[in-house]
Amino acid sequence: EQAQAAAQFLVVAFARTVWHCASNASATAQAEVVAELQQRLDAQTEKCLELHRQLAEQETKGAVMMERHTTLQRFYAHNSGIVEEYARVLAAKERRLEEVDDKLLAAIDDRDAKIEVIASLKYNEEQYQEEIDDLRAELGAQAE
Repeated sequence: EQAQAAAQFLVVAFARTVWHCASNASATAQAEVVAELQQRLDAQTEKCLELHRQLAEQETKGAVMMERHTTLQRFYAHNSGIVEEYARVLAAKERRLEEVDDKLLAAIDDRDAKIEVIASLKYNEEQYQEEIDDLRAELGAQAE
């Protein structure tokens, strides 16, 4: 917009100067003024073209950035799906692990109960063995 306003200003200034020169100056002076104004106009035109080129580059960069943004959104959506699936699988594995853990704890409790029974039986066996030994000793003493 600034470049366009500057170009319009130069065109108006150019037209006024040409009209002024045509009415007041000699042909040589008019030609010099026209040549100078033409150089200024050419310089402004070059600046305008450069600004248009830069604008086109920015529009291209903007389009590339939008494409990247869209790609990232698709990638995010895809990854979100993967994360949700992973969370579902992980939850199922955690439930299975809890089931195995419960079974393992039950087996440990059962084993501990069996160990207690075995220990009780061994204790009873030792008690009976002591009683048997005492009875043998008593019978041996009576036999003598």
